[in-house]
Amino acid sequence: MAITVLAPNADAASNSKGDFSRSKVIFVTLLFLLSLASFVGQTEFTSKAYKIGFKEPVVLLLVTHGSWWILWPIQVFSVSFWRMLSEARKQIAKKRKPTGEAHTRLLERGEAHLEPVSVLPERLPTTRRFNPWRAYKKNIVKQVHTVYHTSILIYEANIHNDTSVYNCNDLIGKNPRISNSTSVLTCFRSFASTPSFKYIFSRTTLIAFLLTIAGATWYAAMSLTDPSDVTAIYNCSAFTAYAFAIPILKERFSILKASSVIIAVAGVFIVAYSGSDNGAKAASAKVEYPYRLWGNLLILTGAVLYGYYEVVYKKYLCIPAHLVKVITPRRQSTFAIFVMGIFGFISCLILGTVIIFGQVSGIHKFNFFDYGAHTTRIWLYISGSIVSNLLFSASFLSLMALTSPVLSSVSSLLTIFLIGIVEWFFFGNSLTSLQLLGDFLVIIGFVILTAASWKEISEGDDHDEIENASTYSFPASVYSRAESI
Repeated sequence: MAITVLAPNADAASNSKGDFSRSKVIFVTLLFLLSLASFVGQTEFTSKAYKIGFKEPVVLLLVTHGSWWILWPIQVFSVSFWRMLSEARKQIAKKRKPTGEAHTRLLERGEAHLEPVSVLPERLPTTRRFNPWRAYKKNIVKQVHTVYHTSILIYEANIHNDTSVYNCNDLIGKNPRISNSTSVLTCFRSFASTPSFKYIFSRTTLIAFLLTIAGATWYAAMSLTDPSDVTAIYNCSAFTAYAFAIPILKERFSILKASSVIIAVAGVFIVAYSGSDNGAKAASAKVEYPYRLWGNLLILTGAVLYGYYEVVYKKYLCIPAHLVKVITPRRQSTFAIFVMGIFGFISCLILGTVIIFGQVSGIHKFNFFDYGAHTTRIWLYISGSIVSNLLFSASFLSLMALTSPVLSSVSSLLTIFLIGIVEWFFFGNSLTSLQLLGDFLVIIGFVILTAASWKEISEGDDHDEIENASTYSFPASVYSRAESI
């Protein structure tokens, strides 16, 4: 199994690709807007559920993060169905085309009126009859091959330290071939037995544990310290992400980037502590939160872990930096959604185990369905939170894959500004001058970081090497195609 030869040598590869990718800029912009809108939706839906009686954060974490697994199957099945319909339309067009050609020749000879009904289609070459179900399964298999080819590139870069851009055929060729039959189960079984899948699955499992622990610190800290402290300190993950990116991603230290992160985080602190009754809140916090220091230390640990999670995800589960110019944004985003599916599966196992242990041991009896008179409304809000979280997580992981964890973290801080605007416009919450100042600093920090990171945002390839082979994947080799005939 092989993929397109990208270029005879590294220099040619670099010169054959333009630095600016219009499609990547559009892709990143759309993902950015989707992430902002969906995060605001998730925040508002969750807030409404808590206000009318929902008090099960672990259950909420299970139904949101645990539902991530469903997004990749949805993508695979819907894309395969769309491709199957496209193939069916092409088959119908081929059958109709000879009839039109024969009738055109009669018109040219002036004899069309002699045989208005008896014009028969020319005999087509003998081919296998189009089978929609077989075509649908074949398209699913192609997408599994997509993910497999991408996983090999990540595996080879991280395990064998291969950073070349011109021998991708060799990289794919020296790895095991997976099944190319129409049996989806057989194909996925062979994929699951490959070294690259085992690498991806093991790294994803470890990072999923890290993400779950980081998320749990937020819920635990909420019961120990003031919510303003939690908001401000947790969003310092943007700074910790930049701190980790320097040694792990080998990113050069930039005063401009560091300043933009500090400005944005400072804006978050101002927003978090900009309430008009700030003095009264500080006095009451000492009484209401006797363990405030421990809560702040806990959420600080969560901020460090979350920043670390973002960087190691970029390092071990995303397309290597040296291949960014030759892998389209669409393919990178597709693999991010596949990884997100594994995150969801592992999260289900972790949180499901926690809930079962709590129920059996009696440490905590989790309430799933009985929330009194507001049960239906609560689950409607939770359903909205689940959908919003799916959209946000998919767009956020894709943004990290396409740009950098630092830029993604800082861009997510803009949701603080948007949430304030939404609550002011729809619910009449007041906006103080300090809050507006904090929002302004967040925006300034984001704009500066975007300018400093423009090369990462815009660099890429607008076109696949062989578009006809697969919309999402590298084309299968000649031998693989021969097996499917």
